[in-house]
Amino acid sequence: MQSGATPGPYGSNPIPAAYSQQPPGPRPLPNGPPAMAAFPGAAGGGGMRPPGAMHGGPAKASPQPMQQLPPGPGSMMQPPGQGMRMPPPPGQQGMGLMMAPPGQQPMGPPAMAAFPRASPGAAVRPPGPGMMQAPPPGPGVMHAPPGQGMMGGMQPPLGPGMGGMGPTGPMSFAPPPPGSIPGPQPNGFMPSNPPPPAPAFTGPPPQMPFNAAGPPGMMPGAPPPPPPGGLPSGGFRPGERFPAGPGMGAPGMPGANMPLPPQPGMGVAPPPFMTGYDVYGNPQGPPHTCRERCLADTLNRRRPHVDVQRRRPSHPRSSSDGCRRLGVGIPASSGSPALHIPTFGHDEIKRAGPRCRNCCCTSEPGPQQQLLQPQMSHQQQQQQLMEQFESLALVGAMGPGQAEGADPMAMPRPVGGAFAQAMAAQPPWDLGNCSSDNMRMTVNAIPATTALRSRWPLPLGAIVHPMADEAFGRTVPVVSLGPAGIVRCRRCRTYMNPFMVWMDGGRRFKCNVCALLNETPPEYFSSLDHNGQRKDAEERPELGCGTVEYVAPDEYMVRAPMPPVFFFVIDVSYSAVASGMVATAAAAIRECLHKLPGDERTLVGFLTFDSSLHYYNLKSSLSQPQMMVVTELDDPFVPLPDDLLVNLQESMHVVEALLDSLLTTFAANTNLESAMGPALQAAFLVTSHIGGKLLLFQSSVPSLGVGKVKNRESAAMYGTDREANLRNPEDAFYKRFAAECSRIQLTVDIFSFNMQYTDLASISAIPRYTCGELYYYPGYSSQRDQVKLRSEIVHNLTRPTAWEAVMRIRCSKGLRISSFHGHFFNRSSDLLALPTCDPDKAFAVQMAHEESIVSSPVAYVQCALLYTNSNGERRIRVHTMAVPVVQELSEMYKAADGAALACLMAKLAVEKSLCARLDETRGSVTTKLVSALKEFRLMHASSLRQSNKIIYPDTLKYLPLWCLGITKSAALRGGAKDVNADERIAVGHEIMSAPVLALCRLAYPTLYVLHDPSGPWGLSASSPLPPCSPLSMAALSDAGAYLLDNGRMLVLWVGRMLSPQWAAEVFGLDSGAGPDSKPLSVEPVKDTPMSRRVCQVISTLREHRPVYQQCFVVRQGSPQEVHALPYFVEDRSQASPSYSDYMVTLHKAILSK
Repeated sequence: MQSGATPGPYGSNPIPAAYSQQPPGPRPLPNGPPAMAAFPGAAGGGGMRPPGAMHGGPAKASPQPMQQLPPGPGSMMQPPGQGMRMPPPPGQQGMGLMMAPPGQQPMGPPAMAAFPRASPGAAVRPPGPGMMQAPPPGPGVMHAPPGQGMMGGMQPPLGPGMGGMGPTGPMSFAPPPPGSIPGPQPNGFMPSNPPPPAPAFTGPPPQMPFNAAGPPGMMPGAPPPPPPGGLPSGGFRPGERFPAGPGMGAPGMPGANMPLPPQPGMGVAPPPFMTGYDVYGNPQGPPHTCRERCLADTLNRRRPHVDVQRRRPSHPRSSSDGCRRLGVGIPASSGSPALHIPTFGHDEIKRAGPRCRNCCCTSEPGPQQQLLQPQMSHQQQQQQLMEQFESLALVGAMGPGQAEGADPMAMPRPVGGAFAQAMAAQPPWDLGNCSSDNMRMTVNAIPATTALRSRWPLPLGAIVHPMADEAFGRTVPVVSLGPAGIVRCRRCRTYMNPFMVWMDGGRRFKCNVCALLNETPPEYFSSLDHNGQRKDAEERPELGCGTVEYVAPDEYMVRAPMPPVFFFVIDVSYSAVASGMVATAAAAIRECLHKLPGDERTLVGFLTFDSSLHYYNLKSSLSQPQMMVVTELDDPFVPLPDDLLVNLQESMHVVEALLDSLLTTFAANTNLESAMGPALQAAFLVTSHIGGKLLLFQSSVPSLGVGKVKNRESAAMYGTDREANLRNPEDAFYKRFAAECSRIQLTVDIFSFNMQYTDLASISAIPRYTCGELYYYPGYSSQRDQVKLRSEIVHNLTRPTAWEAVMRIRCSKGLRISSFHGHFFNRSSDLLALPTCDPDKAFAVQMAHEESIVSSPVAYVQCALLYTNSNGERRIRVHTMAVPVVQELSEMYKAADGAALACLMAKLAVEKSLCARLDETRGSVTTKLVSALKEFRLMHASSLRQSNKIIYPDTLKYLPLWCLGITKSAALRGGAKDVNADERIAVGHEIMSAPVLALCRLAYPTLYVLHDPSGPWGLSASSPLPPCSPLSMAALSDAGAYLLDNGRMLVLWVGRMLSPQWAAEVFGLDSGAGPDSKPLSVEPVKDTPMSRRVCQVISTLREHRPVYQQCFVVRQGSPQEVHALPYFVEDRSQASPSYSDYMVTLHKAILSK
C-alpha cells in the first residue's frame, strides 16, 4: 500500500489521505472565478457527462460499466452529492465569489461564460480568443470521430449560467454547501447529500431516459445506467478509470484502463480538493493545511542539508515529516518524475522538483502527486490569476435609504488561524534561497520593464534582517576557504552562492548577478558531474545554502579586530536618584558583568554626570575606584586617558565595588541640572581610539552645556508647514555627534526616564544614525518599572552583537537599490555603516530599474554583512535569493506579500512624517493602497465589476487593516493632544527597526480570550495560546477578560460583570469583593489554577521579545480605559475611522475617476 493513501472500494487505486480524512464541516472555497462553479448533475452524485457526449454530439453506448476519467483541460469534476454554491439570500452579503442570480448569466470574463445551447442539452461554444483547441494528432494522442466521446474525462451537462471550458486548464472544484458533509464514511467516501435547490433552468429537465442509440429520447450529458450490482452510496470516485467503449480509443493506442499519456495543453487530474494551480504551476491544496504547517516549520527553523544538484533536502523523509522548505527545485532523481513547471513564460528556464506528500510545497513526491503539469501561455496565466480574487460586499451601498458600510463579520482580519496564513511569506522561487526571515521581498517577483513597474503602485523592495538566525536560534554554516581566499566575481564583487553557473569543466564560473565569466582559483577548482554541478557541492555549504558566513582573511581588515567595549554614562541628578533609576540600573549592570560577551577581551568604563562630569579610575591594582570630577563643560577633557577603559576580567572587583557604592555616593544629591551633552562628548573622547557601545541613562532634561533642550512642543504648529520641525532635532549638535560616533564605530543606546518633556526628537537622532536603541520609560517609577528596566538592560548587554559592521546589498544587472530605510549612517551610495548590529535590527530597501528592460528571466539579490564577532573573528555573512522576473501585472499581484508590504509602508510613513504633516502622511498610506486596489479592479473585465463590491487579491486581503493600524499607531495618530510628543518619537523609532512580525503585531494587536477555561491553553509552556477575538469593543463581553498584545505592552481588559470566582483566582481578591474594590495586578502568580494559566500565557508572550512587556489591568468604564481604546483598531475614534468606514472610504476612492 502506498504511503498516505487508503484503499477504496474499487480496487487498489488509492484515495489520497487528504480526501478520505476530510474533517467535518464545510471545505475551503476554491480559488476560481464565479463561472467555475459546478452545477448539480442529473443524479445525486452525478453532474458528469457519459463518454461520447461531447459538446452536444451523439453518444455511443458502452457495453461496460461507466467510470470516470480524470478531467482534462476545461472539464469540471464534482464530489458526490455536490450541488451548486448559491448566492446569499437577499440582504445578506459578504465575502465570497460573485455568482449570477437565477436565470442570469454568471459574471465573469467573456471567455469563461457558457454560450447558449444550439439545441436542448447542447453546449456548443464558438471558438474565440483564449479557447483551448484540441492538440494536433501525434504519437499517443487519441482522437474520436465527430460526435463521439471526448478523451480527457467526463464533463457535466451545461445549462444556462454554467461555466464552459475555459482557457486556463483544469477548473477548480466547487465546495459543498456548509454543513453538507458531516464526515467521512467507513468506505472512504464522503456521504451523498441532496444538493440545494438550483435556480430555474430554461433548458430540458435534468434527467431523461437513457438511450444508447443516440439523441432521440436522450439528453446529451444524462447519466448512464448503473453497472451490474448497482452503484455504491458514494457515487463515482474522482480519478477512476473506465473500460474502453466505442469511440474511446484507436488501434495501437494505449488501453482504456491505462492512464492517458500527457499531451501538450492537457493535464492529469489533480488530487481531490486541489483548488487549481498557483503561479508556479503547482496544484493548490487546502490553504489551512499547507501554509500553516509550512509556517510552523519555518518558525521551528529546521534547516536540513541541501543537495545542490537537485536543490532538495538530501535526507529521506516520511510522509508525516511535513514540509521542510518551500519552493521550486531542479529535476529530481530518476525515481521521481520531474514536474514540468511554467516559469513565467521563459522557456529557457524550466524548473522541476519533487513534491511533498501531504501538501503543495516542494519536497519528496507521493504516488498520488506525481503529476505532469500543463504548460500555460502568458495569456492563460494572466487570465487564471485575474480570476482569483476576493470581494467584499458593501451593504446598502446601492440602495437609497439604507445604511452605508460593510458587514463587519465579512471583513478579513488576521485573527486565530488566519494569523499564520497572514504572516506566511511567499514560497521561495528556489530552494537555494535564504530564509524569508533574513530577506523578505514585498513582491516575490521583479517587473521585467519600467512600464510594468510604473503600473505597480506599491513599494517594490525587501525587508532585510541580517542577524535573524540568532533571533530564532539557528546556526549559520561557517565557510573557511583557507589559502584560496574569498571567491567572488571580479567585477560586481558578488560572493560565491548556489546560483553561480559552472563552465569549462569547472575552470570558470558565470556570475549570476552580472553574468561575467570568472576564472576559478586553482585552490577552489573541482571537476563537474554529468549535471554540470561541482562534484564537491555536497561538501561546500556556500554552493547549497542561501545563508553562509565566510571567515574573512586579513585583506578585509583595516585594523585588528576590536574587542567588545561597553561604556556606561549614567545620570545621577536628583530626579534619577529619587525615582530609583540609578539603583536599578547599577544592579542590572552588576548582574550582567559575568555574562558580557567577549570573555577576557571585554573592556568597560563608567562616567556619571549631573551639573559636572565624574570619571572613574578602575585600574586593576586599586581596591576601590577613584572618582575624578571635571566641572569644565564647554570644553571637557579626559583627566586620566589610560585607566578609564579597563579590562573587565582584570578589574572585576573594582567595577563591582563601583556599582555597589554608586547609590550611596549620590543618595543625598539635590542637584537638578543635567549636563548630558558634555557627558556624551567626554565619553566620546574616552572611546574614540577603539569604538564600541555607549549606554546612556538619562532622566533629567538636558539643561547645561552643548545639546541643552527646551520645550518647543506647540499645538499651534500642527497642521502647518512647520509641523515636521517638531519631529527633527533643533540643535545640530546631535546629528554631528551621531556622524562622529559612526566614524569611530561607536553605537549609542539611550534609556530615557522622563518626568516631563525631554525633546526625544532631538536626542533620538544619536541612536538613529548609530544603529542604536531608544528605550522609553515615561514617568519612571521603581516600584512599577524596575522589572522592565532590569530585563531590557540584561537583554541589551547579553544578546549576540556584530561589532564594527558594514552592510552592502547587490542586485542583478538592470536593477539597483534606490533607497535604504532604518537606523544606520549611509557612508556611500550603497554602503551602510553599522557600528554594531544585533538580532533586533531590521532594515528595508527599495529597488528601482536601472535599465528599461530586465533581460534576465531571474533576478538575484545578495546582502553581505562584514563584521567582527565577540570572539574577535572577522566574518562575512552572506544572504542570497533568486526572484523570478515577470511580464504581467497579474503575476505581481499573485506574488505580493501583504505583511512585508505593510512593514515597508510603515517605515516609509514614519520617514515621511519627518518632513511632512501627519495628516498628509496618513493620506499617503491610503493613497498607495487605493491605487493598488484600483489597478487590480481595472484588470478585470467590466462584467466582473459591481459597484457595491470592493475587489482585492487574496495576497493583499489584510493590507487595508494593517494600513489602518499604521495610521492609528502612536507614531502617526492624531495631533498634539492625542499622543505625547516623546512617545510619538519612541514608537516611530521602534517602527523603523522592527521586522515584519513585530510591525504587524504593532499595527494590529492580538486579543486573547481568557475568561473561557475550556481548551488546553496555559497549562504548560508548550500549550497553545488562548483563542482570539476581533479587535473591537463591540466583540467584548461585559462578563469577559481579554488580554491585548501589541508587542510593546500587555493590557488585560476586564468587564464589569466578570465572574467573582475568576477575579478571586487571578487577582487574589476575596470572594465577596468585586474587581472595582482595589487596584488589580496579575503578577506575581497566585496558587490557583486560573492564575497559573494566565501567567503562563503572559510568560509565553514575553519569550524572545526584545522589550519586556508590562501587563496593565484596565477595568471596563474606568478612566484608564481611555488609554486602551486606541489599540482597538477596528473601532472609530475622534480622529480616525472604524474598519468598516475605512473600507467604504477605500471603495469610494477606487470608484472615483
